[in-house]
Amino acid sequence: MSPATSNARRWHRRLGWVAGAVALAWAATGFLHPVMSWTAPRAAVQAPPPHGAPAEGVIAPGPALSAAGMSEAVFVRLLPNGQGAAWFAESADGARLAIDARTGAPAPEAERGRAETLARHYAGLPDTPVASARRITAFSTAYPSVNRILPIWEVRFDTPDGLTLYVDPKADRLTTVTNAQRRVLLAVFQNVHTLKFLEPVEAVRIAAILALVGSVLATTLVGMAMLLRGKGRGLRGVHRAVAWIAAPLVIGFTGSGLFHLVLTSGFSTPPLPKAEAFAVADLVALPRLAGVGPRDLVATRGADGRAVWRVAGEGDALYFDGAGKVLALDDAGRARAIAGADGAIRAVKRFDAAYGFVNKRLPVIGVGEGAGAVFVDVREGLVAGRAAPGIAGVEGWTFDVLHKWEPVADWIGRRNRDYLTMLAVALIALTALFGLALLQRRTP
Repeated sequence: MSPATSNARRWHRRLGWVAGAVALAWAATGFLHPVMSWTAPRAAVQAPPPHGAPAEGVIAPGPALSAAGMSEAVFVRLLPNGQGAAWFAESADGARLAIDARTGAPAPEAERGRAETLARHYAGLPDTPVASARRITAFSTAYPSVNRILPIWEVRFDTPDGLTLYVDPKADRLTTVTNAQRRVLLAVFQNVHTLKFLEPVEAVRIAAILALVGSVLATTLVGMAMLLRGKGRGLRGVHRAVAWIAAPLVIGFTGSGLFHLVLTSGFSTPPLPKAEAFAVADLVALPRLAGVGPRDLVATRGADGRAVWRVAGEGDALYFDGAGKVLALDDAGRARAIAGADGAIRAVKRFDAAYGFVNKRLPVIGVGEGAGAVFVDVREGLVAGRAAPGIAGVEGWTFDVLHKWEPVADWIGRRNRDYLTMLAVALIALTALFGLALLQRRTP
C-alpha cells in the first residue's frame, strides 16, 4: 500500500464516526422532507375572497386616523368588517390601527374578524369553532422565515388535528397551512437539518454546520480517492460499490447546502419588502366613483411622496390623489415609478425562474428583463423582489438544481422527483451505515 493510500485511509477512519453520524441525521431529515410535503394539510380554497368593501356612507380616513393617533402610514385599506367596513392602517414600524369607516370610532376587532373570515374561507370551515387567533410578529419554528410575510395572523380551529392557517388581512392572502402532525415534523426537520435551535447564536450555528457538513464532504472526497486506488471484499466491497453512486450525490447535496447556508444565513438574509410612509392627513376625500359597487380601495405613497388611492374591481385599476381627483396613472406606470425603472412590463401571476417561490407575493408586475428585472406589488406599493444578481443568482441555481432537483420535477413531476431524491438519500444513508459498521469491526 502506498503512503498516500495509507494516509487517505487514516483520515477516512478518523473522520468516519462523525461524518457517518451526521450523514445519517441529514439523510433521515432529507428523506422526511417529501413526506412532510405529501402529508401537509391543504387549503380547501386557493383563490382569495373578493377584496371589496361597501363604500356607502364611508368617511375619508385621514382626519379620523390622525385623531386616533396615527400620523403616517405605509398602507391604508377599506376593510370588510361584518356587514360594514373599517379603515385599516399600518405604519412603517408595523403598528396597525382599525377604525369604523362610518363613525371613526376605534374598531379593534376588525383585523381579527377579517383574519377569522379569511381562515374560514381558505379552510372551507364556515361553522367550525375557532380555538385561538393571534397576531404573529416574528418568525418561529411553527412559522419559519421562508414564509417571508410579517406580521401575520395565526388562526387555529377546534379540530382533532389542530388545523391552523396563517393569513394576512392586509392583502387577504394565505401564507401556509399546518396542523399538529406537521408542527412536530417541521420542528424535527428544522432542528436537525438546519440546527434551528442555535439561531439565537447564529455564528455558532453556522460554524457548527460548516464543521459537521465539512466532515461529511471531506470524508467523501478522501473516500473517492480511495475508490480509485484500491479494492475490497465482503462488507468493504459492498461499501465501496454503494459509495461509487453515493459520493457524487453527497458532494451535490453538501456543496449546494453549504453555499445556501452562507448566502442565506441570518447575517446575509435580505430584509423583508417594505413600502414608504405617507402622511395620513393627505387622505381628505374618497375617490369620486358614483354608482359603483364594492371595490378594493387602498392608499399607498405616490411618486411625489403624497398619498395615492388605488381602486380595483372589474377592469383596470384606477388611481386618485388624496383629495379624490383622478390621476392619469395605471398599474404599469405605478409599477415603473415604484421600481425606479422604465423597462418592459409583464404581469406575473405565478412563480417562475425569474420570480421564484421564495418571494411569496402574487400577483406582481415585472419591470425590465433579465438580471435587471424588478418585481412590484402595486397594491401594497412596494418592491416584492428583484432578479437575483451575480453570486446570489448562482446560489439560487445550484440550490434548485443540486439540492432540490427542480429540473427533474419539471421533467417527470414532483412526486416522481420526490421518489428519486428519497432513493438518493437512502443510498447515502446506506453508505454511511456500511462505513460505520466497518469502523465498528475495527474497534477493540
